[in-house]
Amino acid sequence: MNVEKEKKKLEKALFEKATGYTTQEVIEEYGLSGDDFVLQKRKTSTKSYPPDLTALQILLEGKEEVRNKYSEMSNEDLEKEKLRLIKLLKEKK
Repeated sequence: MNVEKEKKKLEKALFEKATGYTTQEVIEEYGLSGDDFVLQKRKTSTKSYPPDLTALQILLEGKEEVRNKYSEMSNEDLEKEKLRLIKLLKEKK
């Protein structure tokens, strides 16, 4: 399991929960026809979920922790972090 990939997936889910989202819901009903199950009915609907304040609070607290981390760094440490991040961006291209 790729930890970074899972982390991104969780961050996206938290963001969607915090800001609200819509999704398609599909309900299928099957019935027996002879020896096989056959699709008899399919219902598709759109569901909207409103923003969740608890998720928003968690999201904002996480951003605050990152800001605090950088505000406590020296200029030399900030420069090292900048170079590290630039290197990561170049690797992803």
